[in-house]
Amino acid sequence: MKKHKLIVVGLIIAVICSCEKNDKLGSGNPNQEKDIYFSVNNNFILKNNIPLKIKGIVYVPGYPGFLPWEIENSISLPIELKNSISLDITKIKSMGANTVRFWGAPEFCYQALKNIGGLNFIQVIWIKDDEPDFQDPLFKEDTKKYIRQVIDRIYSVFDDNSPPLVALTIGNELSEKSILSTNAAHPNINSFIGNHITTESNITATEAFIAEMADYASTYELSTYGNKSLLTYSNEIRTEEIIDIPFLDFVSHNAYSYAVDYYRPETKPGSNSGTIFQGWVEQIKSKHPNKPLLITETGLSVSPNARHAGPPNYGYGGNTEAEQAAGLLQNINDIDTSAFPLAGVCVHEFSDAWWKFGLEDSYSQDPNDVRNGLE
Repeated sequence: MKKHKLIVVGLIIAVICSCEKNDKLGSGNPNQEKDIYFSVNNNFILKNNIPLKIKGIVYVPGYPGFLPWEIENSISLPIELKNSISLDITKIKSMGANTVRFWGAPEFCYQALKNIGGLNFIQVIWIKDDEPDFQDPLFKEDTKKYIRQVIDRIYSVFDDNSPPLVALTIGNELSEKSILSTNAAHPNINSFIGNHITTESNITATEAFIAEMADYASTYELSTYGNKSLLTYSNEIRTEEIIDIPFLDFVSHNAYSYAVDYYRPETKPGSNSGTIFQGWVEQIKSKHPNKPLLITETGLSVSPNARHAGPPNYGYGGNTEAEQAAGLLQNINDIDTSAFPLAGVCVHEFSDAWWKFGLEDSYSQDPNDVRNGLE
């Protein structure tokens, strides 16, 4: 992909407007060592009680020959890969981003972010999305083990116990099939009471699983490192009606303009721009008006062999680089000018995710694959 897109995306990030200064302040739990303190109010994530409009980039260190799930536990990466990671995160900062959304991140990603400075991060706790039963005891124990590993990895770098960690994302886009099969298998699981999270008695078994894993993450982080990070779950359009997490600190949603056009073409146009993408994010925010809504993913693909759709929804691939830039600017403007204040947006993602198709595709890219990367 051409390097000039970094300049385009820098402009994209820059147009996200600053958040409203008069929004009421919220409460939260401090990172005590250096007074880094993330909390929430009705609309925004706050850093040290000041609204922080998230201007984020999703980053996964996928390079030819290196699959994220294989290098995540590594503490000794090749120097070439370390240099690439450091350069990538430097570029992300130079775009004007203030937050990196990590998943599958080896220890060196946190070290690079710490060395570069001036960036916050959101950490995705990856949960196997197609597990047939999220309430399976062995699966839950494996998930808790992974939560401990990720939290320990973060604090091994930020050994002053003060990482610029905005939030832990407990799961991302769990599959509709797995949600429904879990709920069907456990109709009597309809609540959760933990150390830090207590739900109402009308939730589903999948929602109870997320509550349990989030509560475990808070309990482990607080007891081990003295901090309690904000918690969220990233939902998406296909499962919006079957999973809801008002018991977490803020709402996260992965929103793509082409997905609204495909799955919810009847969506009411947005109040300002008139796009159905804006209408969709307004609909999601209106569901929980007293909780911040962060768009944790949005993006467009330039896959050359996909059908070209063009504006206003731009389709699932087939875009030129200029259309990708214009569409992203439109998406960010839709978020920024929503009738409801939103907490910000993370663009998905910095690099093309060829690695999702396995090791072979990490070397040689099929033009039919979807490419959302900015680099």
